[in-house]
Amino acid sequence: MSIGELLKKYRVAQMKTQKQWVGNIISPSFYAKVEKNIHRITVEDLLALLHYNKILAIDFFNKLDKKDKTNYEFKKK
Repeated sequence: MSIGELLKKYRVAQMKTQKQWVGNIISPSFYAKVEKNIHRITVEDLLALLHYNKILAIDFFNKLDKKDKTNYEFKKK
């Protein structure tokens, strides 16, 4: 799953429009292209969006790629 696809899942779950979701962080038109995997979002903007929408970054990244989480847990032991 891509960052854009996961952002869209969160946005739809919160029943927000793209404009409501991005606030004044980035433009809705740019964000629409992020959801479609046409543009990449910067880490700063991604974290700002997560914070603005009250999503913990750790929760977001854990859902992004389960394989990464498994590797982290394996190395931790």
